[in-house]
Amino acid sequence: MRNYFLLFCVVLLGACTQYQYITIDSKVYRPDQQSFVWENDTVRIRYVFSGYNCPLTIQVYNKMTQPLYVDWKKSAVVYGDGSRLSLWNDQMSVSSTTVGGTMRMGNIAVNSAQTVGMIDKREQISFIPPDSYVSVRPLAIMSNFIKPLPQELKKRVPFGDEDGSKVDKYNFTPENTPFTFRCFLTLSTNDSFNNSIYIDQPFWVSEIMQTSMGPSSVLASDKMFYVNRTTTFGHIIGGVGTVAVVAGAVYLEAATEPGPPPPPHHRR
Repeated sequence: MRNYFLLFCVVLLGACTQYQYITIDSKVYRPDQQSFVWENDTVRIRYVFSGYNCPLTIQVYNKMTQPLYVDWKKSAVVYGDGSRLSLWNDQMSVSSTTVGGTMRMGNIAVNSAQTVGMIDKREQISFIPPDSYVSVRPLAIMSNFIKPLPQELKKRVPFGDEDGSKVDKYNFTPENTPFTFRCFLTLSTNDSFNNSIYIDQPFWVSEIMQTSMGPSSVLASDKMFYVNRTTTFGHIIGGVGTVAVVAGAVYLEAATEPGPPPPPHHRR
């Protein structure tokens, strides 16, 4: 009985979240049907989208015999509505470790500790020597559910590793896609950027699969990412489910505890 109850709890609390598995497309060449690669005689740029909230990875390879520079502060993701997300921000992250020990002096314990760490601040301008590359992973560029989705485009298709599982699938063209963005990069052959090179590549959402099944081996392609949300109904069910879980756990605990021994039987 306990095992069935635990299974019920998992289903009750886990069915509140919905996922959208989103595929990105572009006119940029895809040599391996996963990452996108754009190149000319000067540079080769690889774009990868995979994971939670569309983390964009950009790799810039210098094909020249002289150094190349990338100004990340003057590079951005430009959304379809005209807003932008800079690929560089003026923030620092600290990685630290605390080491120490305890020394006893009679009945007194003396504690000592020292914090050592490294401050990391990503460079605004990347220097790329000839025949080398720099790879950066900026902030996630999308975290919201795409809605509403056109019901006339919905299809039920198999999904994931589970036999018989189906999800709602939507396919889009560049003309009717619900989400577009561009990756705008500023490069130069000198650190003064007086001869800047601009590379501006468009991307769009070409497919969305919506389901309550969480990610497992679904993200097989580097051009697919996912977002999730908890619905209002899910919040209510989650609250009720939490109460049910607590109450059920108390009940099971009480039911499995041994009761008081029976009164002794007196023979006459």
